[in-house]
Amino acid sequence: MNERIEKLGAAISAQTDKNPDRAAQMLSLTYRALGTGAKHFPPKKLTASRSYLQAYTADLLAGMLRDPSHSAVVNIFMPSEIFSALDMPITAPEALAAYVVNTACERVFIEKAEEQGAPETYCSYHKVLTGMAEAGVMKAPAMIANTALACDANQLSFRRLAELWKVPHVLIDVPLHVDEDAVDYVAAELRGLAHVAEECAGKKLDPDRLRQCVARSDAQLRNYRKYLQRRPSVHLPEALTPELLNAVCNHLYLGTEEGLNYSRLLLEDVAKAPARGPERHILWMHVLPNWQTSVKEIFQGEDNHRVEIVGCDLAYSSLTRMDPDKPYESMARRLVYDSFNGPGSRRIEATLQLARKMKVDGILIFCQWGCKQTQGLAYTAKRAFEAEGFPTLVLDGDACDRTNSGSGQLVTRANAFVEQLEAAALH
Repeated sequence: MNERIEKLGAAISAQTDKNPDRAAQMLSLTYRALGTGAKHFPPKKLTASRSYLQAYTADLLAGMLRDPSHSAVVNIFMPSEIFSALDMPITAPEALAAYVVNTACERVFIEKAEEQGAPETYCSYHKVLTGMAEAGVMKAPAMIANTALACDANQLSFRRLAELWKVPHVLIDVPLHVDEDAVDYVAAELRGLAHVAEECAGKKLDPDRLRQCVARSDAQLRNYRKYLQRRPSVHLPEALTPELLNAVCNHLYLGTEEGLNYSRLLLEDVAKAPARGPERHILWMHVLPNWQTSVKEIFQGEDNHRVEIVGCDLAYSSLTRMDPDKPYESMARRLVYDSFNGPGSRRIEATLQLARKMKVDGILIFCQWGCKQTQGLAYTAKRAFEAEGFPTLVLDGDACDRTNSGSGQLVTRANAFVEQLEAAALH
């Protein structure tokens, strides 16, 4: 991370205890400037889709830090179409913390959360959000909503935030059994969520607008499925951050015009991209440490012709078709049939299906600090993938807390994995 960002992060950290409003303002102005730069002066090396979504996300976070009172804080799996139809901006720990760590000030918020009782072993994404709230840097939104899907941290941090901020909290319980009865159950819960969101937004939910949002979601996911079909045959060197953007977009921005526009730009980018060269292609499981320069240099960059990430399971976990005439059932089906729901074997099989379809050379499982689900699944998944002929690396790290992830070991193991894939290609 460059020296200017380190200095900025130190300045924001210094203000957090003394003047949290000032710290929030500094973060908001930083993200506003980042959004303006990505929109009007994007670096030539960035794809059009990446510049577009970075600009939108930065502007969104800047606005929420400035005034979150008309927005909602959600987890990444929460269906977003209801909020989009009500013009309620949303963010999730994964999106917010990814920007905070790239502003080099995540430690002050992690420490603040730990001071208030968050365990050291807790997910650092959730500690960043909780610490920002505890410090008074992140002010109260209109409401909080989360699902029970996949993440244990959701059950504690969102309840704590609702108590701290004194705002309505809705939990969507997602049954572990994957069938249409579960879809009906979750659809009823989502109708209840819509009533709470209406009260918090101060207006009625227009059924036609909700149908329009679900239609946009369907078009966006359809475009992403087309992108996945074309991705194996091209060279797109910018991989780590774009895959993080794909994961965010295919969850938090479904139903928005921006999400649909991004998916169109993705298709244009892949259509313009040069043909695939000698690069080894890998699938990535779980979150991505996009702040870690030493790791980024292995997997992306204009001069990188060794290895490319061609997909992330957070981005393709639920690409179901959506029916605008059955909006609640469509959103519910996306949750119930998400590959992160139910036994870990579903997530393993979803990754295997895509690995076969995209003809990847290997799979990397990133075990995010504090994520019990991925850590518990990792070596079972590795055995399953390697039995199918896909070399697999299990990499322990932290995509959010820079002090909790040694670059040296990560780089050594990642380079050794790339060398393994290159050697296999020669035989």
